[in-house]
Amino acid sequence: MPDVYGSYAELAAAEEEGVAYERRQIPSTATSWASIAIHGGGIEPGSGEVSRVVAAGLMNHYEFAGLLRSGNSRLHVTSTNFDEPIAEGIVAASTRTLSFHGYTGDGTPVTAIGGLDTDLRDKVKAALIAAGFAVIDAPQEISGTNPNNIVNENKILAGVQIEMSRPLRDSFFPNGNSGRASRDSGARTPAFYAYVAAIRQVVVSYFGFLSAGARADDCDAEYSARVVDRDGAIVAEASVLTDVEWSRLLNDTSTAQVTVMPDEDCCQQMGQVRSWRHQLYIYRNGVFVWGGPILSVEWSAGQVDVFAADISAWLARRVPHQGLVFNDSDLTDIASWLIRDAFEPDDPGHSVNVVGEAGVRGGREYRRNIGQSLDHLKDLAETGIDFTVVGSQIIILPDGWSQSVGQLIDADLPEGLVVAEDGAALGTRWIVAAGQDGELVGDAGGSDAYYGLLERYVEQTSIKTQASAHSAARALLRSSLPVPVFIDTREVTIAPEANIDVASLVPGWSLDISTVTTCRDITQRLKIVGVTVRMGSGGDGAVVQERVQVQVAASGAEAG
Repeated sequence: MPDVYGSYAELAAAEEEGVAYERRQIPSTATSWASIAIHGGGIEPGSGEVSRVVAAGLMNHYEFAGLLRSGNSRLHVTSTNFDEPIAEGIVAASTRTLSFHGYTGDGTPVTAIGGLDTDLRDKVKAALIAAGFAVIDAPQEISGTNPNNIVNENKILAGVQIEMSRPLRDSFFPNGNSGRASRDSGARTPAFYAYVAAIRQVVVSYFGFLSAGARADDCDAEYSARVVDRDGAIVAEASVLTDVEWSRLLNDTSTAQVTVMPDEDCCQQMGQVRSWRHQLYIYRNGVFVWGGPILSVEWSAGQVDVFAADISAWLARRVPHQGLVFNDSDLTDIASWLIRDAFEPDDPGHSVNVVGEAGVRGGREYRRNIGQSLDHLKDLAETGIDFTVVGSQIIILPDGWSQSVGQLIDADLPEGLVVAEDGAALGTRWIVAAGQDGELVGDAGGSDAYYGLLERYVEQTSIKTQASAHSAARALLRSSLPVPVFIDTREVTIAPEANIDVASLVPGWSLDISTVTTCRDITQRLKIVGVTVRMGSGGDGAVVQERVQVQVAASGAEAG
């Protein structure tokens, strides 16, 4: 059956995003590999679910997911024509790529494997056969050997295409039901976890990670740290950590701290650590989860305490290096320029990942040497975008981004949580004074039938047009009406059996939360705004406790 659309551009012009389809991605700092499913959701059911769990904590993940109740096949754009910009960017930046698909097959559970990356292809094939799965070489029509196939457009111009028959994909879900309700429930069969574990083991074999389970958040997490010089040289390796704390924040700078018990050789190395010259890298079960410049070091008898911040800390020490006027640009383009300009004279190593356009256009003016670059970025984050940092990536998202990375229910949080309403953030009318002298005034909202009139005033001197001032006011109104609702897990440990990958908890993405333990019931997809992970251990490095705090928030009334 021929495709209805010959490209993503044709599809996007005819179909409504969020209704007919979603573009989903989950970043990872662990490797430069990518796991993609360009026919996910209801297009080729099961392909997206496999791709996501294979990627968890190890690779960047992308899925183009069909959301229609029926007829998702019309959203199929063949791999050689699939030119969706986010997917193209993720694949182009990857060194190795796995692309998961579904095909009808001959009525038996089988994998047809192909692609131009013959080394990786053969290793995946062998691993699946060893795990008890039937694997064949893909026939020509689904062989994945066309150089124009998106899987072969990575840095080595070769990827692996994994085609799973319908009976195989059905076997991954209870009762063989791969319908949307079953897929969304999170329930999977042992065959599913065996399949993804076999493929993950191949990835692990390339990098020597400590753990390759289908979920990378086992309760026996092991931590190590590394201090790296600005020229890339390793200054010190620290495997005996008595305390570790790392965080990720939305629209702000996250921090980390490690306490090292050095032996004689390590002590000499740790004595060479210097603030701002060196970076701290933290690894959880061998997977890189956090990195950034060291801000301070404390040496005492028998231990060394290292304190660091993520790479946005450099933006707080940079200013615009050239003046520039934006007249009508998407806010993500403006944010990308601010970051690029800040790092251009002396780049410690960074990348910018724009998940999608903000859909908010505006005029901004930046003057050379005026203001800190991070403050300018935070101003943009108040008017239509979000940003967060994962490793060396600065991720820019539209503030309406709502992709989920997991589910939490009360059983996953056995020590309880707090539901809070932030009345201080409420505004029913926003006034934005723009321009250098506040001569441009934008406003949005008014008296609300439920809350009455609550007016808020802010100044945004970088805004240079009346239309942009109004746009900023509308963005502020969207984020504060109705009263934002927050959930905080009170620094409790998420239950080990929770279907959550700690490494994939990235601010800006969402969790599907359902809780009825307080007087305020919540059942809603809520945005992650903060993550803090703490671990204490004994002197031999064995983990005593890992505690994960997740804060999520919503602007708008919760469902249920």
